[in-house]
Amino acid sequence: MYRKLTPLLLLILVLSLMLSACQPSTPAIPMETATEEPVVEATEEPVAEATEEPAATEAPTEMAGCPPSTVADPMGISGAFPQQFELAEFEEAAGCELTFTDNPMFAADVAAGKLPPVEERLPAEPLVVQPYNEIGKYGGTLRGISLAPSSGTTEFFSFRMATLVRMEDDLHTIVPNVAKSWDVNDDYTEWTFTLRKGHKWSDGEPFTTEDIEFWWNDYIMNPELNPSVPSNWQAGGEPAKFTKVDDVTFKFTFAKPYPGLLTYLSITPNNPWAPKHAVTKYHIAYNPDANKLAEEAGFKTWVENFGTYFNKWPDLMDKPEVPTLDSHMLVEVPTTEQRIRVANPYYFKVDTAGQQLPYIDTHLESFIKDKELINLKIINGEVDMKAQSLDMASYPVYKENEAQGNYTVQLPPGFGGMIYAFNVTSPDLVLRQIFQDVRFKQAMSLAINREEINELLYFGLAKPSQAIPSPKTSFVTEEMSQYMAEYDPDKANALLDEMGLTKGNDGFRLRPDGKPLVILMEYAQQAENVKNNELVKDYWEKVGVKVELKEVTTEALRADSATNNLDIGVWSYTFYHEASMIGNPRRLIPPWGDGSMMMAGLPWAQWYASGGTEGEEPPEQIKQLYELTEQWKIALPGSDEYIRLGQEMMKINLENLYLIGTVIDIPGPTVVSNALGNVPQFTVQSSDYSRTVPFRVDQWFFK
Repeated sequence: MYRKLTPLLLLILVLSLMLSACQPSTPAIPMETATEEPVVEATEEPVAEATEEPAATEAPTEMAGCPPSTVADPMGISGAFPQQFELAEFEEAAGCELTFTDNPMFAADVAAGKLPPVEERLPAEPLVVQPYNEIGKYGGTLRGISLAPSSGTTEFFSFRMATLVRMEDDLHTIVPNVAKSWDVNDDYTEWTFTLRKGHKWSDGEPFTTEDIEFWWNDYIMNPELNPSVPSNWQAGGEPAKFTKVDDVTFKFTFAKPYPGLLTYLSITPNNPWAPKHAVTKYHIAYNPDANKLAEEAGFKTWVENFGTYFNKWPDLMDKPEVPTLDSHMLVEVPTTEQRIRVANPYYFKVDTAGQQLPYIDTHLESFIKDKELINLKIINGEVDMKAQSLDMASYPVYKENEAQGNYTVQLPPGFGGMIYAFNVTSPDLVLRQIFQDVRFKQAMSLAINREEINELLYFGLAKPSQAIPSPKTSFVTEEMSQYMAEYDPDKANALLDEMGLTKGNDGFRLRPDGKPLVILMEYAQQAENVKNNELVKDYWEKVGVKVELKEVTTEALRADSATNNLDIGVWSYTFYHEASMIGNPRRLIPPWGDGSMMMAGLPWAQWYASGGTEGEEPPEQIKQLYELTEQWKIALPGSDEYIRLGQEMMKINLENLYLIGTVIDIPGPTVVSNALGNVPQFTVQSSDYSRTVPFRVDQWFFK
């Protein structure tokens, strides 16, 4: 086992890291610094850029082959977007014709006629990317860890994730990806996207707008699969309309402006396509025997069975026969211990030397729930990259063992800290009455010692705060961060006394019906810091509110959450970075979750989704919050109206303390093997940006 650090050594390590974090690992790479995250305005400049002609640059003459341009040494070549080019754009700028080369792992299949040669597998218009530091080489297995097959997996599927458009590593610029280009009308109601000619699924079948049309008509708009159209695909309370123009062109038309669509598409794992040729067999609209197939597979209906072949959550699809557009594809059914993916022979990107990406042959995802065992594997050098589910408490251990494990620990800005949401729509009507009383939530907030949490769990590197978005968010103020966030147990006790919550002989408070007031706090290790929950339990019990802690699986927590069966929602922030709110405005309204974790207020959301036929009608302030959110969604990010509406939404959230925060701006320990090349300095460590997607894992390689 590893040894504990002395306080002096810990202080030296933390100060050393803070100093080293000021120096980028690759000085030639132009990136925003961690403390200068820009206000998100991704719907303005990139939209205009996407329809402009590429700016040609002078290229060296008499060149044999194309110049191996990188971000560190671009060789005088630049394009319309940073760090990448369309093929014709690159060839014109470089004055060459790119020749494609293949990963040796495919050579035998090509020779045997099982695979076409690489130039026939690539789209007619592949995306040409500049590697960060150097042209990479093929081979190797990228080793990662998740807690379970559907728990803590966001990071690992971000390694391979292909999105329609992509957020760059400056966390601001949006660039083409699967889509070759896009256009939008003046009022942001009509978005037109163009795909790459000749793009293929990983099984070699054509990828066209027919796959997007199927996704829209038969998945999004199917009431059995989606009882209500996801809010991301609505504006002005109405679903978008999809139009297939031709095989590579399609449109989304909204009833109201939707300037945040591009931001959403750049960071979501819920891509707008499905492999029609591979999954219609399991869809009732295409196969009358779909329910029979479901029964044979052990499901009650075709809907359940279909969800194992196509699902909005990538970690719930484990069928090797279902193709992908991602950099790596599943080739065998996963076990309870691991999931293995290999390079996609039809992946749509090449580097500036013409090598088809990805460089790394295999992704190996191990499932390990025990965090101590995860730490041991990290310090023994058995993990190539890991950040999700790591916490600051273990940072000194990672730092002390860098040499032994042959890795480097980065400490980019991470996430917001723990939030607590009392279930204001609890099925227990007495608890509901207590939780809806703002005095109770004020008392619970004032009882939390945020300074102590910061010192004990984050070495003083985070910031005590109420539950607010990132302080870099354009509509957030310092005053918001400190609303009811001081430590004042005396005032907390006074508020609880004022409510009539008297104490029994054991010192704990009683409910109005005379029963003991006990809050069951269920949590999962995926996102929660266990020590944080233990501290909060202690703080609340000091003012007489008894808390029972119960660790459950992520799956069990999601199930209780989705059935409104929680006393309190516990998670690590439903909103934080501005891009995540632009892309998913429902993070600002009940149930203050992202679809996988409903924090509270689920019956209110059901009432809205059903047009008032299901769930429960919410109070006026919640109706106002829904209305403001719809208005905010159609406002141009960064505009005066956008900021005004954002502040009004935060005012309602704060005054009612639907969410109670602890700290914000927590650094995110990020362990990266020294054997990996082309890994940049992370500018953020957060699922808000789909983890590693901005940092282009497909051009990482083993040195």
